[in-house]
Amino acid sequence: MIDVSVLIVHYNTPGLLRQTLKGIYRANPSCSIEIIVVDNNPQMRVADKVLDEFQDVIVLTTEENIGFGRGMNLAMEHASGRFLFVFNPDMILTEGSLEQLIGFMETHPDVGMVGPRLSNPDGSRQFSAYKFMAPEVIFYRRLPMLRRFEFAQTAVDAYMLKGEDLTRTQNVDYILGAAMFVRRKAYEDVGGFDPNFFVYFEDQDWCRRFWLNDWRVVYHPQVELIHYHRRETAEGGFFKQVLNPLTRIQIKSALYYYKKYKDQT
Repeated sequence: MIDVSVLIVHYNTPGLLRQTLKGIYRANPSCSIEIIVVDNNPQMRVADKVLDEFQDVIVLTTEENIGFGRGMNLAMEHASGRFLFVFNPDMILTEGSLEQLIGFMETHPDVGMVGPRLSNPDGSRQFSAYKFMAPEVIFYRRLPMLRRFEFAQTAVDAYMLKGEDLTRTQNVDYILGAAMFVRRKAYEDVGGFDPNFFVYFEDQDWCRRFWLNDWRVVYHPQVELIHYHRRETAEGGFFKQVLNPLTRIQIKSALYYYKKYKDQT
């Protein structure tokens, strides 16, 4: 069996996807890997370009944009690795990171999912480990006028684990969906992403289901990856955010999430 299946859903960043794939090969992992790319945008096909340059990559093409979670589910259905690495198309894999993640999982059999430290290209740390989001935190993060109140800022800081020692390995409620290293047995127990989430909240939901099935979710900052990340729904002023279609999708996902876990949030 292959050690790691690296799973990527691509939508609209072909340049970054190319750099991500080059970075995986540049890292030259000593473990066996397969790379599966889901070509999820009919208006921006990348299958031919990917296969021209990276002949070993498996490319799955969707007929329409099926969203991040369903795209990942498609990739997982075709994956054969002992570990499944949910991986964004805007990441740089660092040398030795896959081997370290495998080693961590092999010595911690109760861990179902582990997330590495994610850093910006300048080396500064990104927030990628969180507490489950209380509904009011959405508004506190979206409305700058609310963050002037201490109670709002305190709630946001708690959600983002500010003040916690994030230099140590620890259990967390959930990790960012950009880099989720998952044990196959845990995936088989829990299932894939909930297909009712088109995008947003699917990572929070998945991690919650891991915990509900007695699999630990762990943040492991001794492994570091580079992430070219930007929060598109947080760009611009309030009215620009409200008019952004991605914001409306995020709100729809949030409503579904909180209804699903209404007795637990």
